Amino acid sequence: MFRAIKSVINKIAKKTLVKNALWDLLAKIVSLAIQAVYFALITRALGTEGYGLFIGITSMAALVFPFANFGSGDILIQESSRNKRLFANYWGNGLIIIFAASVILIAIVWAIAPLLLEEGANNLAILAILITDLLGLSLFDFSAKAFMSINLIKNSSVLQTLNAFNKLIAALILYFSFKQPVLLNWAYLYLAAAVVTSAISIFWVSKTIDKPKPRLNKIKFGMQRGVHFAIGESASKINSHIDKTMLASMATLEATGIYGAAYRFIDIACVPFYAILVVSYPKFFQHGVSGIRGCLPLLKRLLPVISIYGVVIGCGCWLLAPLVPIILGAEYQEAIYTLKWLAPIPLISGLQLLLADTLTGAGFQTIRSKIQVTTAVGNGLLNLWLIPQFSWLGAAWATLASDSFRVVGLLLAVIFLYRRSVSQ
Repeated sequence: MFRAIKSVINKIAKKTLVKNALWDLLAKIVSLAIQAVYFALITRALGTEGYGLFIGITSMAALVFPFANFGSGDILIQESSRNKRLFANYWGNGLIIIFAASVILIAIVWAIAPLLLEEGANNLAILAILITDLLGLSLFDFSAKAFMSINLIKNSSVLQTLNAFNKLIAALILYFSFKQPVLLNWAYLYLAAAVVTSAISIFWVSKTIDKPKPRLNKIKFGMQRGVHFAIGESASKINSHIDKTMLASMATLEATGIYGAAYRFIDIACVPFYAILVVSYPKFFQHGVSGIRGCLPLLKRLLPVISIYGVVIGCGCWLLAPLVPIILGAEYQEAIYTLKWLAPIPLISGLQLLLADTLTGAGFQTIRSKIQVTTAVGNGLLNLWLIPQFSWLGAAWATLASDSFRVVGLLLAVIFLYRRSVSQ
């Protein structure tokens, strides 16, 4: 009996998708432990108002982040997963696009940020955080996807851990080197960590896979293709971050800090199934060569895992919410109720990502983008209505409503496209 069980386990472990998922999950678990310490350190060091301001700035950056790379990573995965010889060209073009687009976006957001944030926000702190979360994060994300594109998930996983470790070093310096740290101190350390991570990432990809060999005449065409990915991802980022941005400008920084801290626990709880979705993403492109019907078997295989995990994690967030002020400090007492309201998010988020990747892999990124843009507009309007009246609670209601609507929209799109393909 034990030999039979061992044989089954060995067969499962040899499957590429499972091996890759285990590598990514291991990296995410290590990163999770590191991020937990890093998160606790900066929330305690900056306090609710300082952390709220930090969340407000990072949320603004997140709203435009997809246009800092114009879908370069997704196109790299799409093309290189099917033809590895194209890697060097798409790697080189992507780096050029990221540097050019990021600089422009940093300048624009830096100019309008003081209008959206409370008075007293340091301009240099805003600039350092924007450089980190637009240019630095784009380079790291692009490098991780470069490894994913040719199935080097192990290398991508190491990059994730490196990114988390560098932030932890920065947080430790902030916590132990400054008696009364302010946001500017953290902004400089945050930027320094991003510079180290980005430099290592680009060097490692270039040395391991291939040096960048850009084809300048293809950049315009690449951006035109990537804009659909950028629009879809931007709409997704708006759904995830518009509430925090609007809280920072329409409510108080304290409310933003409390809400942002609770949401951070949700993000951490979602890490394991993100690992599954990350490694399955290139598979959707490979299966999607034959259209929506090619992607459905992969969707059906992943659906039970995502659903069960989402329910379990949601229940766990609800039950363990009272531990939040013990971990972060007494000033985060109200985050207990925030976390309970946000407990359904893991299940909703997992389902919408799975359905969205099905559409993208089958070549229907435009439809995915339209659904996400519609949802993002609705989310913004709900936040505009609810935040002035209910503060963070209004933001939570808007997030739950818009994310649920997005799942329904994506599901209907998958069903419609499948039925259309069957009837043809």
